[in-house]
Amino acid sequence: MHENGNLTTQIAMNILLVEHDENHAKLLTQVLAEYFPMSSIEFCQTNEELRIALNTGILYDLALCEVELRDGLIFEIFQESLPSFPVVFMSAYDKYWSQAMAYNAIDYLRKPIGKEEVNRVLEKYEALKLHFLKRFSAENNSRITKSAFQKDRLIAKKGTNYYVVSTKDIAFIYTESRIVFLIDRTGERYTVERSLSELEIELPSRDFFRVNRKFIVHIDAILSFKPSFKGKIALELLHLAKAEVSISQENAAQFKKWIEE
Repeated sequence: MHENGNLTTQIAMNILLVEHDENHAKLLTQVLAEYFPMSSIEFCQTNEELRIALNTGILYDLALCEVELRDGLIFEIFQESLPSFPVVFMSAYDKYWSQAMAYNAIDYLRKPIGKEEVNRVLEKYEALKLHFLKRFSAENNSRITKSAFQKDRLIAKKGTNYYVVSTKDIAFIYTESRIVFLIDRTGERYTVERSLSELEIELPSRDFFRVNRKFIVHIDAILSFKPSFKGKIALELLHLAKAEVSISQENAAQFKKWIEE
């Protein structure tokens, strides 16, 4: 275990190391093995090897990646398969820094890199992971508290009449021109005198997801979804078969996790 003694360093991790220089790869492997002694390190030297590694289904916790590989820039692969894990990029040049930031970069190291720099970036990774673990724990506690207030029905309006709509019968809710509309499974449209932010809290989180500023959708109303431009996800919804509702790149990972729960 690393001398900082953090519990997180004792957990087995899957680490991806992409480096064409064998001497540098040996240094990085040594430092990683000392810092995370129970972890598995997948080593790649080319973009083609990286493409294969990303298609194995392994969930990587961290990646250290050289930008310039023998068969091209690493961004070519990350454009095809956006990394869902944090990445430390490495290069002898500063010119790739801004590009790297688009691919979950937590740091950018200039070569040549020493052991102290690698340890520093690993400590940074540990600090970030600890921060998010604490946030996740706090959010879970908050979610448990909120569940007591979650509703199984809503009051909706159509014309001058009010109706009770069960949450299981809601397809999606959206806002347009500051009016909140509810579409049920049959395609009937109602208005709701609540904001999307209020409804996001009150609707069962297992069944509903706030996909963007304008839409909250029920899982059963999602007909299909597919990757879209710049890491976004496009949804095809019940009663909106010809329209696509987009999920931002920032919310894409959370959406994938929610839909598999």
